[in-house]
Amino acid sequence: MLNERDKQRQRRHRKRFEARIDASAIVIAINDYCIRPELFSLIYSMLGELPDHIRSKIHLYGIDSGDSANQFTDLGFKSFTNHGVPLHYVGVDNQHDLSSHYDAIDVLIVLEDNETGLIAIKSALSAGCSVITKSKIANKVNLNIKDRLRIIDKQCALQLSNHIVALATQRRKFDCALAS
Repeated sequence: MLNERDKQRQRRHRKRFEARIDASAIVIAINDYCIRPELFSLIYSMLGELPDHIRSKIHLYGIDSGDSANQFTDLGFKSFTNHGVPLHYVGVDNQHDLSSHYDAIDVLIVLEDNETGLIAIKSALSAGCSVITKSKIANKVNLNIKDRLRIIDKQCALQLSNHIVALATQRRKFDCALAS
């Protein structure tokens, strides 16, 4: 009989296998509920700022509610062509479809201060993911796992990449997910 932590690891392995993502990859999720389409260029620029040894492990995970397919396609093409970073694209019908995707990711980037972004942060942290967001949103999070939360208030690719590097050393903690 599997305990809850083992079940969560099993779901993670299955979700990554379905998405053809290597088990050792650092998966960064971009959700169009949580980031304006014009900020996709910030994500792309961040890839150029990452050290090679980190960038080679990155796998982007694009979650689209249906309005940003062109931006995800463009980001996926440029990130792979110029940096060798693949993007797994998935469409969702509504925010309730998101929870299963948190099993596959390590870091969620939320740059929109809205209710949807706040719900996404809480869900991702509860699932054991790390989150990069604005301080205005982070201050609304009342969880005991803020060590997995990083703040970015300026649209700065270097700062975003520094957060990714710091979080890359903190692999997913299933104990955090269980404790939240």
